[in-house]
Amino acid sequence: MRQALHILRKDVRHLWKELFAALLLIAAFCFVGARRALWLDVPGTERTAAWTLVTLLLPLSWWILIARLIHEEALPGNSQFWITRPYDRKSLLGAKLLFIFVFINLPMLIADVIILHAYGLPVAAEWPGLLWAQVLLTVIFLLPILILSAVTTGFVQLLIAILVPCLAVLLVTIVGPDLVLALPSGYGWINSYVAFVLIAVAAAVVLIWQYRRLGTALARSFVVVAGILILFGAVFFPWPVAFRIQSWLSKQRLDPSAVQVSLDSKNSWLNRAAVQGDGDVLIELPVAITDLPAGMSAKAEGFSLELRAPDGTARLVNQMPLNYLSEVNQQFSVKAIVDGAFYRTFKDEPLALRAKVYLTLFGNRQVARIPFGNRLAPVPRVGVCAASQVRDGHSYFVVCNSPFRRPPVMVSFSFVEFTDNTLQNVWTALQTSAGISYSPLPATPGLDPVSQEFTLSAIPVPMSGAVVETQEPLAHIERTFQIANLRLANLGQRALSASR
Repeated sequence: MRQALHILRKDVRHLWKELFAALLLIAAFCFVGARRALWLDVPGTERTAAWTLVTLLLPLSWWILIARLIHEEALPGNSQFWITRPYDRKSLLGAKLLFIFVFINLPMLIADVIILHAYGLPVAAEWPGLLWAQVLLTVIFLLPILILSAVTTGFVQLLIAILVPCLAVLLVTIVGPDLVLALPSGYGWINSYVAFVLIAVAAAVVLIWQYRRLGTALARSFVVVAGILILFGAVFFPWPVAFRIQSWLSKQRLDPSAVQVSLDSKNSWLNRAAVQGDGDVLIELPVAITDLPAGMSAKAEGFSLELRAPDGTARLVNQMPLNYLSEVNQQFSVKAIVDGAFYRTFKDEPLALRAKVYLTLFGNRQVARIPFGNRLAPVPRVGVCAASQVRDGHSYFVVCNSPFRRPPVMVSFSFVEFTDNTLQNVWTALQTSAGISYSPLPATPGLDPVSQEFTLSAIPVPMSGAVVETQEPLAHIERTFQIANLRLANLGQRALSASR
């Protein structure tokens, strides 16, 4: 321990300039983040440009500091001067990790506490989020540069090591943009945590190996393999598997057969088969969700379709909701792309369709009333909210601040009019489930310790307050339905055989 502290003091002396820059940016992060909390009361304090700049520069300062810290005693090779000193390898690694904790994690923890307090959030109740945010910060922002610095000798090698994975990510986004853009939102946290676990394992293996044996060639090979696994794990992890994992974590168990999913005969006019520019065919089928348990609503997360011809030829289509699913209340339509050759060959044949729909069920409805006047009011499962009337007298807005993550619930904003404590009028402003993360963990990736959600509406009648309604995700289920004798040619004529 004494030697580790000696190395720590030496690093502080040698790296005081980089350390000062990093701490200065953390102070700026804290100041701007706290000032942004005042934008409801003090015009001009949103400071979006300053916040964007500081959140870009802050990780950059950490990466420079960590690279300089590790390269003080560069690990690759066998001719470094520090090898001749009586350094215990465990003390050396311990000193580096202690430096990062004391001068990055601890100041960021303090900054988060100050920002939460400025937003009016109860700091004492948010310790799980505060601590988990530091775990995510370490895994996402610190460990990758720590790994790369441990297998490089200086900034030139480090820059090359950074550019290679960046080019790989760029190549993936160019070759398969739909793979990146179609990542699921609610249970996409599972994809992210697959990558985070791989990063943590890679960091442990590389650091222990390097500081124990200095086996740089093997460590670099491991980093390359781990990088490929991390990229593929985050992007290509099967979303049906992620959904099943999410269903195991459901807050409430229920019999999936109690919920019915079927072809929506009342909206059969939505049936269609449209030829696309590339010759493929887009088919659309309206589907209804019925027999939901009392007090619950449903959200369709994704679906899979199998079309089977009389001769046994089959086409399987797995789709995410993005661009392939439109939803209104408990009715939605699924859209699937079928290749043109299959369509032309079997469009007049009676096909068997088997569809699997992935649903999230919401319930436990809670309502909180927010009076106008910029006064913060606690809203369970959300955080704190405030509502106000804009100076024009006909526009109203409500803003909610949530600690460390977007609200893990479906949120509805409404403006209401009361006369003698009697509800006279309700103006629904917004209902949103977009961006919900179903993660059971208390924080999501990112530097900002506060997530804001707000809505603005122009209403022709006077309002007296706002209402925030929440429903939490309770269960994640799969339901299957079938259609016999489906003729694709008839879809273009807005007609469809009866389902069974």
